[in-house]
Amino acid sequence: MRKRLFSLVFFCYHLLTSCLCILALASVNPELSHAQTPLSLEELEQKAFEDAQAFVQDSVVQIETFGGAQIVNRQVTSSAPATGTILTADGWIVTSTFQFKSQPASITVVLSNKERKPAKLIARDSSRELALLKIEVDAPLKPVTLSDRSLWQIGQWTLAIGKTFDPSIGSCSAGILSAQGRIWNKAIQTDAKISPQNYGGPLVDMHGRVMGILTPINPGIVTEGEVEQWYDSGIGFAIPLEDVLERLPRMQKGEELYPGKVGIRWRGGDEYNTPVLIDGVTPGSPASEAGLEVGDKILSAGPSPDRVKPIANHSDFKHAMGPLDAGGQLALVVERKGQRQELSCKLVRELPTYREAYLGILIDPASDPKTPKIQFVIPDSPAAKAGLGPNSIIESVDGKSLDDKHPLESRIANLNYRSVVEIGIRDPSGQSTKSKIELTPRPEADLLWDYKAPDQAEKPKEQQPQGGDPKQALGTVQLPISDVKNKAFAIVPSNYDDRVPHGLLVLFADAGELNQKQWTEAWEPFAREHRWIIAVAQSAQERGWSFEEVEIGMRMQTWVARSYSIDRRRIAVGGFATGSILAYITAVQFPELYRGVWLSNAKIPKSIRINPSEPFKAANFFINGIDPSIDEFAERLRQNGYSLQRQSGDLDSSKLVEAPLLAPIQRWLRLLEAY
Repeated sequence: MRKRLFSLVFFCYHLLTSCLCILALASVNPELSHAQTPLSLEELEQKAFEDAQAFVQDSVVQIETFGGAQIVNRQVTSSAPATGTILTADGWIVTSTFQFKSQPASITVVLSNKERKPAKLIARDSSRELALLKIEVDAPLKPVTLSDRSLWQIGQWTLAIGKTFDPSIGSCSAGILSAQGRIWNKAIQTDAKISPQNYGGPLVDMHGRVMGILTPINPGIVTEGEVEQWYDSGIGFAIPLEDVLERLPRMQKGEELYPGKVGIRWRGGDEYNTPVLIDGVTPGSPASEAGLEVGDKILSAGPSPDRVKPIANHSDFKHAMGPLDAGGQLALVVERKGQRQELSCKLVRELPTYREAYLGILIDPASDPKTPKIQFVIPDSPAAKAGLGPNSIIESVDGKSLDDKHPLESRIANLNYRSVVEIGIRDPSGQSTKSKIELTPRPEADLLWDYKAPDQAEKPKEQQPQGGDPKQALGTVQLPISDVKNKAFAIVPSNYDDRVPHGLLVLFADAGELNQKQWTEAWEPFAREHRWIIAVAQSAQERGWSFEEVEIGMRMQTWVARSYSIDRRRIAVGGFATGSILAYITAVQFPELYRGVWLSNAKIPKSIRINPSEPFKAANFFINGIDPSIDEFAERLRQNGYSLQRQSGDLDSSKLVEAPLLAPIQRWLRLLEAY
């Protein structure tokens, strides 16, 4: 009943808007009001559509491209004609970037009179998927007329115009304006059919005035500039023409436009009910240079101090950032320790590559996070060169004290590895000093340092039988990973103690049956000496792993973390052969969880994606193998800011005891807990 009532109301609304449009057209066209034969409602509606289309007809052009690749970034590009919209009488034309992903050799614009003009691609707007073309004209062209944005109403008729099939007569698809401020305030939404045939064409109102330019912008994470084809879905988007014209002078100069980035992270929570509390500032970013600090609460944001809008939650801030381009300004009002502060910064296209800052110290896990005690100083590290020694207490970092919300890990993660940091130290005698340390990125070399973790367990526990309480089981423990064919087990050291947090290595093993006794012999000495738990999964099929099994790793991690005391700074994931890809996917899905990623004997697809390293998401990699794909992948990891140790040898998980490669892997695992 409700559905029928809604349909009736919706029909009446369209009937009313159609009649109003017809009356408006009749007032302009006296011949319509004095028609001898009354037209039906459908005929009047069709006449209104045709008049609106005719009004804009000569301002829409056909665009042909020739040459270039047909598949770019796993996206098929069309070689068919596309659509463009005339912005100025002297030949400036806007279209979508859909036709230009393949870098065509030539571009031709076909006017409505079928005259052909060579065109130049002047600039792109990567944030909105638009491109600006220029043609030379013999006579002034007819530019489009801007629709008044203040008069738009949700539910009003809209027409999507294209010129793919005939440069003289455009195609027309009718729909309504279904939303504004979409794609984080970049686009308007319509249910008119949008496809490659009318990308770059105008979305017009019932007077033929242009509301926006049709574009394949994606409703996903477009604030990072990731837009793909999202057509033929019943939802289409257009960039308001007013916004296009605002940026036209910059693009006419050949300036490429990109989404603006500021370089902050906020604490998680409900996107619509959680205020924006800054949890991290990327070193060297606009936010860092503007003076934003961890703990600041963003109250207002906008392109200038006189245009800021209140920010109540994460969604508000994304809407404020969405329309801003690299090179533009971001004005902020923040609350810091109860005081309001006004800040401003210049947004950038790309944030500086983040590399984790490195001191070269190990912290006593039993010490208070507010006063962490240095347990060991790694030789030749920045800390060693600055004279730091074991048993000293760290009191501050760059003049900022440590507390529960801002522990040492948080302070270090937000440091710029290119700089010098001042560390407040209280030595064993109780004397406080300040040491200046020249930071470096986390090293990639295999560090051979003589360190043995102190055994903090007062009395080793006796191994429990497998039938006992699994939370008390030691040795080789079978993991209950529910309704799957996979088998999994964990190697828990015999001296495990709940009071001492342990590292956790989750492994996707080679295909086939596993020799659990051999695995235990290979890993138990390391696990016992350095407080690690090794969880190993076996593939369901003998031929190898499938992508559907990626959840196995998280099941193992979740079960072990609930059953044993785990040090969150020492959680790593690894895989052998086909299991390597699952290990990498797991790490990408949960970048804040896994500190290390070990890939053994992997074959890395070229299409695999690498996200830039970020604070708290800067996993350290250990990669071994001889496949040619590994070196290219390793180089991409380095370019994106990740620390990497590379070994060329293969490691067969069925011969772990004899493998000489196991020792450097275990040394790499020990390094994960270092600051």
